[in-house]
Amino acid sequence: MATDVDHIEPHKGDKGKFWALGNLQALCHRCHSAKTAREDGGFGNG
Repeated sequence: MATDVDHIEPHKGDKGKFWALGNLQALCHRCHSAKTAREDGGFGNG
């Protein structure tokens, strides 16, 4: 079940990418955490 909203392309502070609806997808928490860790070393480190 999807529980988290994920940025398909990391926004890295870019407000346009952050709010772009086309850059969002729903993921389960486990998948979101794994994707985040792969992309920036873990939650809050990017």
